[in-house]
Amino acid sequence: MLYSGVPPWMERPLLNWVNAAMKAYIGYGLSFDTHPNKELLQEFETATRRHASLLRELSLGVPALYKAMGVEEFLDFVDFLVFHIERLGWEAAPILEGLRELLQNAGSEWALGTRGGHASLEKRVPEGVVQAVDGTVAQSGSAGQLLAEAWHAVFGRSPDTEEAYEKAIKAVEEAGAHVVTPNNKKATLGTMVRDMKAQGDWKLDLPAADADVPVRMADALWIGQESRHGGNGYRKPTQEEAEAAVMLAVPLVQWFTSGALMRRP
Repeated sequence: MLYSGVPPWMERPLLNWVNAAMKAYIGYGLSFDTHPNKELLQEFETATRRHASLLRELSLGVPALYKAMGVEEFLDFVDFLVFHIERLGWEAAPILEGLRELLQNAGSEWALGTRGGHASLEKRVPEGVVQAVDGTVAQSGSAGQLLAEAWHAVFGRSPDTEEAYEKAIKAVEEAGAHVVTPNNKKATLGTMVRDMKAQGDWKLDLPAADADVPVRMADALWIGQESRHGGNGYRKPTQEEAEAAVMLAVPLVQWFTSGALMRRP
């Protein structure tokens, strides 16, 4: 079972981690200051356009900061710290590893991930899925980069379901358009699906009669994006829909880029 927010048994070690992280970071090196770095908090407040400063609370200690922020904003602050701590280079490794273990041991729904080349908090998914996504991202060039952006948009601390769904489609387009319709420079996933259906010979090497299932997966991904319609047809994807879209895009990108999905005689 995974736990949302900051469950009671995770509160004290998480506050201790934030306190240590804020003391460790100063510019791009380590500091032996005994007080949390105020500049980090000020930068967070500027980035989030926070109306009231929390410097007074910070002077009273991280527990006072946590109480003033509340659970969700504090987790946003942890995500912010992860990004900045990573900039310490090799010195960041033990600090980030401490947070990774803390989240794992506490059964948190949040985990430490890497998307777009940067460490960040992400919703925890089964480890095998993460490994498959990481492998696909690493081996799929620009399509992999788009897939990484889609993943972070849906599983990160500030989900953007519309961007996640759009980037998932763009990742599949980037991976497969030049394979399906190499002469169509304006190909979309919709035209790709249309052409694949017309060609009728796109298969995976599966010993099954319905080995054309990837075409139907791509079709479902395209049809499900209602947010591409203007006017009365517009509807932003739900979180569940965006997650499903990204999960659909992962194997499609991998199959196209690896050559597993191709036209068969």
